[in-house]
Amino acid sequence: MKSIQVVGLSADFVCTISETLADAGIADHMDIFYNIPLDFGPNITTKEFSYTIMPFGELPDTAKPVVFGVSGPHNKSPVFDFFLKTPGMIKERYVNVIHPAAYLSPSLILDHGILIEPGVIIGSQSRIGFGVTMKRGCLIGHHNVIGDFVDINPGVVLSGSVNVGRGTILGSGTVVRHKINIGENCYIGIGSVVTSDIPPNSIAYGNPCKVVKPNEKWSI
Repeated sequence: MKSIQVVGLSADFVCTISETLADAGIADHMDIFYNIPLDFGPNITTKEFSYTIMPFGELPDTAKPVVFGVSGPHNKSPVFDFFLKTPGMIKERYVNVIHPAAYLSPSLILDHGILIEPGVIIGSQSRIGFGVTMKRGCLIGHHNVIGDFVDINPGVVLSGSVNVGRGTILGSGTVVRHKINIGENCYIGIGSVVTSDIPPNSIAYGNPCKVVKPNEKWSI
């Protein structure tokens, strides 16, 4: 049995991680470490998988690889900051989990702690930051720059030369025109068509996508 350390827990998201880890041949067992006391585990409704919930307060082994058990910048960044207090729990301890059914350009530059689900395609000369989550079927064009802790949800399409700022969430089915800048800490609503730049700390949605109010829910 190959195991991996998982920090933080989203009851639904950790199920997706378990299958991606297994399909990629990385691990078939998860040791899950909490950053806050919780009274629940993975939301398993069909098929069991192998995991162990570690007692709250127990810390990961800094000599072993780690993955995130949560998605969303407002969850992932606090988890990282909590475990960063442990000596040695630096970015380089976090491994990338890439599903074999994804295509990544050979000129792509990846940071650490990235999850890439099935059906993702990433074009040439792009750069992906730390702790990014790319969910099933999203299409990332050429010369894109994706900041740390960004969440890209299913079916998102980014054209060429798009910049997405740190801590931003792109809702499912969002389409972004070429040469667009989306600021940090933004939330772009489901199905939006982004044809002009979005300033930082914004909640925006629609076709065309427009800012509707400031994002006061998180700032990382």
